[in-house]
Formats: sequence, structure tokens, C-alpha cells
Amino acid sequence: MGSVNKRKEFFDELFTLVSKDSPMVFDILHTFGSDMRIDSYFIKPETIMDDESVYDSIGVYVVSEGKLILIVSDISHDFSPTGELITTTIFTELSQIRDYQLIRRRVLAGEEQGAYTGILMRLRWGAGMSIDAMPAQCDDANCSANHGYIGRLTNEDLEIVLDGTLSQDHFLKGIAFIEDLAAMIRNAKSS
Repeated sequence: MGSVNKRKEFFDELFTLVSKDSPMVFDILHTFGSDMRIDSYFIKPETIMDDESVYDSIGVYVVSEGKLILIVSDISHDFSPTGELITTTIFTELSQIRDYQLIRRRVLAGEEQGAYTGILMRLRWGAGMSIDAMPAQCDDANCSANHGYIGRLTNEDLEIVLDGTLSQDHFLKGIAFIEDLAAMIRNAKSS
């Protein structure tokens, strides 16, 4: 792992993107406690669009003490008409990541030849397929019928996608994190 604890830098950057009073910050503080070491991190700002609204969110990727930690928050109106913040946290040991795929996109020609235009990292550590399911519902607020479940099926446990829609600063930090994470996974596999 890296020799420098990046915890202070992580929280300094986080607080430039999210209010210290945000419920997501409470979830992050609960996850990291008062002394968890941060070896590498990336905070990805995102604009989320759903049926109800458009809002800003962040995804947090951290490597700490041999674990990859992902924290994402989303606003949902599925179970509350006024909306609620839902934060999901995933922990996995780097040594448990079975395989990963890196797809690098670069400028083909011209002055920017070789410069990144995008990077994608796919990670797998669990089952061959992952299913996220939730109760289905209809548009009738008074409906009490059981509409079954809706779900999404994916063949990777995590996918990090970066492209030119990010600011140059966040894009470069994301690329550095992905390259750092790939090296840490290789090192975890060889130890």
C-alpha cells in the first residue's frame, strides 16, 4: 500500500463538493470512523437525472487497509413521496477481486495524440452475474396491488466509467486512481 495516509486530503476534497451537514457525509464518517487509513481515493461528481428531478451527487472510491470501498448516494422517491437519501456502501478485499478489465480510450492523431478521452475499469469478485431487485410500482399513489419486482442484471460487480464529461481535474484524478487501484490489485494477488 502507499506510504502516505491521504485521509486529510480526502476529507478536504469531499467538503469542497458536499456540505459537512449532508447525510451522505454522516454515512462516510460512520464508514471510516475516526482513524481509518486512506491509501488512495477518487471522488466522482455526477449529475443524476430521474423522473422527478435533476440533482448533483458523488461516488466515493477508496482503497484502505487492503480493501476497496465504494460509497454512492442517490435520492429516491420510490418509497417516500417527499424523497429520501439512500447510501450504499460496498467493501471488498483487494485480494478477493478475481479479475479486472481496463479499457483505455485515447486520441488517435493530432496534437493531443495519445491523450486519454476515457477509461473504464470493470471489476469482478463475486458471482458471475449480479441482480439488483426492488419492488415494482405503478403511477397510482393509492394503488395497493403487488406489482412484483423489477431488476437489473449485470456481469460485473463494479464498473468505473470516466470520460470527458468530468472536469479535467476530476478526470485526471480518476485516471490516477484507476491506475493506482490496478497496481494494488496486482500486488494483493502476488502476496
